[in-house]
Amino acid sequence: MEPIVPSAKAEHVRLWFQLWQTAWAGGIWVAPVMGTTTTSAIKTNEIRTPRLCLVPLSDAHVSDMHAMSVDPEVRRYLFGGKVIDVAEVQDMVTRSTQCFERHGTGLFAMTIAVSDDQHEGAFVGFCGHRQFEDDQQMELLFGMRPQFWGSGYGQEAARAVLRHGFADCGLPAVLAATDTPNQRSVQVLQRLGMCFKERREWHGLDTVFYEITAAEFAAH
Repeated sequence: MEPIVPSAKAEHVRLWFQLWQTAWAGGIWVAPVMGTTTTSAIKTNEIRTPRLCLVPLSDAHVSDMHAMSVDPEVRRYLFGGKVIDVAEVQDMVTRSTQCFERHGTGLFAMTIAVSDDQHEGAFVGFCGHRQFEDDQQMELLFGMRPQFWGSGYGQEAARAVLRHGFADCGLPAVLAATDTPNQRSVQVLQRLGMCFKERREWHGLDTVFYEITAAEFAAH
């Protein structure tokens, strides 16, 4: 008797259901939707975690984003030490909006949602996806105001964003890149279950690359 081999569609359904279960178990309130990666596939523009509210980056966040970007500690690794101006931040927002339109995901602004926290409603930073330079893969990107470093917010948001990308948008895999000396971010990527791929010079910087597939995330 020939063994039964699940079809690609059946395997996709299995992974989707597993991601759906993981989403609820992890306390992330996003309704997963099967289908294409167009804007119509997204039934919610907001992601909530136990402590954070994530909404698509918009013009309303340009001021907060720019204020964060000029902080020396933030731009040390995130912007290669460069001081970016308001127009460049606006370009980030525009590109993120285009990414949402094409793929159903992009960059999210992070704010604190815990009602008894003294920083309730405060802008924490951003986290989300953007198309990598080769346009073949989606990249995980995040940045936070220094006062919130060490809080676990980055990992919490990144996990929710990955879950959103895999369960809602059907992304097959996501990569991440960070400067090798930025061990704080490296540790976040490792705790997310991302696997080391390579270390090489990228844009003149010593950079490490990590990656995770939908199946690896569901099993993590």
